[in-house]
Amino acid sequence: MKYKYLLGVFFFVIVTGCGTMAYQPQEYPLRDDLIAPLAVTGDVQFNNVQASKEQAIVYSYAGSKLASNYHDITQVMVEQARKELGKHTKTKTPGAAKKIDISVNYLLSIYKIMHWNSEIRFTAKLGNGEVIDKRVTHGSGVLLQDLNGCIAEAVIELFKDEKVRAYISGK
Repeated sequence: MKYKYLLGVFFFVIVTGCGTMAYQPQEYPLRDDLIAPLAVTGDVQFNNVQASKEQAIVYSYAGSKLASNYHDITQVMVEQARKELGKHTKTKTPGAAKKIDISVNYLLSIYKIMHWNSEIRFTAKLGNGEVIDKRVTHGSGVLLQDLNGCIAEAVIELFKDEKVRAYISGK
């Protein structure tokens, strides 16, 4: 199985040769046990506040590059955060509406020997004015899983943050 991935990567590099290819970020599904149940008070709205649609290189190795933009990457994170909030809301009580503005500012995957390591950096601004900056890493034997998995890992870390958990619970 591992050899199939390596063979696929080899052909990917050979076929693409030099040049930049588009990377379209996609949700990487998370197991249910990766986010603890959430207590939510009021409705929570996640917003993509990353305005930049400038090309950003998210992977570069041996003449091959993948590029996207931080607006699209942030949008995937926002949509996954909405979905995971819905899946993991244990209790919901009425209360004031809340918002969390998210902006991904960095995503890069680096090839290591037979695997990739990625890093994502994002900012979450809570409606109460608190600003949370996070740096999250991820690793995988498959490049696209590494990039998409890093975005998903950022969602996990967002919901692990005690300030975020307190804010959405109304405490």
